[in-house]
Amino acid sequence: MLTPKQRQYLKGEAHHLKPVVHVGKGGVTPALVSELDIMLDSLELVKIKLNQNTFEDEATVIAALSSKVVGLEHVWSIGKTMLFFRASRTKPTKFTLPAAGAKG
Repeated sequence: MLTPKQRQYLKGEAHHLKPVVHVGKGGVTPALVSELDIMLDSLELVKIKLNQNTFEDEATVIAALSSKVVGLEHVWSIGKTMLFFRASRTKPTKFTLPAAGAKG
């Protein structure tokens, strides 16, 4: 579970990122989940966009992805764009999160 300070840090790190996963008419498919799982090991921080032709809403996509991708953390959403984080399982993380108990 991410703290507010960690979420703020990740939002800042993701500001320049473009969405790399698009949820379309098919919704959250097994192929999309598998591809996201692979991407997270190298990118760790990914933006996901809901296309106009999707029948899914933001809450449904967040719930589906969080339940199907182990360790996935929803960081932030605005409009039809969502930000997710999971530290890499295969190499050291690129993101040094602020300590959970850090103040200030």
